[in-house]
Amino acid sequence: MNRFKGIALTFSLVFVAVWLAGCAGCNPPPVPSGMTPTSGPETGGTLVKITGEDFDIKNGVIVTFDGKKAQSINVPSETQVTCEAPAGTAGQTATVKVANIGQPEEKREQVSLAQKFTYTDATPPEVTTTDPSGNETISEYEDSMQVMNSLSITFNEAVNAGTGSVFVTSGTSEISGKATGSGNTITFTADEYMTAGNVYSITVSSIEDTAGNALTTPYKFSFTIQAPDKVKFYKVRPGDTLPAIASRPEVYGDSDRKYQLRLVEANQDYYDFNPNRLFVGQQLIVPRGKAWGDEVAEE
Repeated sequence: MNRFKGIALTFSLVFVAVWLAGCAGCNPPPVPSGMTPTSGPETGGTLVKITGEDFDIKNGVIVTFDGKKAQSINVPSETQVTCEAPAGTAGQTATVKVANIGQPEEKREQVSLAQKFTYTDATPPEVTTTDPSGNETISEYEDSMQVMNSLSITFNEAVNAGTGSVFVTSGTSEISGKATGSGNTITFTADEYMTAGNVYSITVSSIEDTAGNALTTPYKFSFTIQAPDKVKFYKVRPGDTLPAIASRPEVYGDSDRKYQLRLVEANQDYYDFNPNRLFVGQQLIVPRGKAWGDEVAEE
């Protein structure tokens, strides 16, 4: 009887051992073989389908992208897993791994897919700096009529200068020009020089980065070119004409004919003055004050 019990016990132990050994195959590691799509935005949320074999329907699986856990994991069959990719970094690739939860944690095997998941740029560009900077006042220049003819806008990433627009105005007048550039910076070059005594307003709209993401809201800034002190005498420069001299900010800042006539009247009494034949270096008197019709004398 005791012998029979011993044989039965031995048989039972052998059966259990065999069953345990065989049960190791009850929760084998997964065998992922493919993934679609293989890329998605850096913000995450891409629905990814992984195909393969031996996915754990009962207990589920864990999917990671470079160690970051995927969300909304679903195991509809032993041959398919769906999940949402976590957020990543644009331009980088992530190793995707799958593990069956049914395996003991200490023995749980994370199996990598041969394919990598690539994160694409989904973030719009942002303006970081401008030159001139916003609200800047430019007070140093050599020629009040030719202070500058370009400005630049720098972004936090490479952008396409051929997209969107750079709109420049002074008062109610639009400043025509063209935006060019490469890399992070766009340069707007005006068709004519920006002059002293004016405020210039710039609106940057819809500029796209190299991935096609557009600036979400227009970026606006302005700068001022300080008007020069009024002069009592003006020395003629190359190419000067009387209307051009009268329109200079340091002279009258206006091309109205009465201001041109002031120059003629003030200078013709001192020498043989020909308003149609000026010469470089010629010094002109710039008359001001009530005697010339000004309400308040200008110094």
